Amino acid sequence: MTGSKLIDSSVWLSYFLNGEFQNIIESEEIIFLSALSIFEIKKKLSKNNFPHSKISESLEFIKKRSIIVPINVEIAEKAAEISLNHNLPAADSLIYSTSLLNDSILHTIDNDFRGLKGVLIL
Repeated sequence: MTGSKLIDSSVWLSYFLNGEFQNIIESEEIIFLSALSIFEIKKKLSKNNFPHSKISESLEFIKKRSIIVPINVEIAEKAAEISLNHNLPAADSLIYSTSLLNDSILHTIDNDFRGLKGVLIL
């Protein structure tokens, strides 16, 4: 791992909903994000009755702050292997494989990733 960070949607949501993890989100470090996390973040903010304008602002901030990694064939194939080997759901497998294939440490508060190499549970 190079020390790069891929920030899971759970961390972003804690930032927007509870003001947590400012030290990570507002740092000068380059951070990665799986494109799939945009879906998860927008859905959760909508379910939490965030105003549409606030959701748009939040997503724009994420886009400016992150290098968003699209899901490609290599990530999808690796995710299938991870899902089978670690019994992870599809979304988690796609995010984890994105982190691995981008030499990043996955930062999350999701315990589904506990015990996996290259994961930091916050």
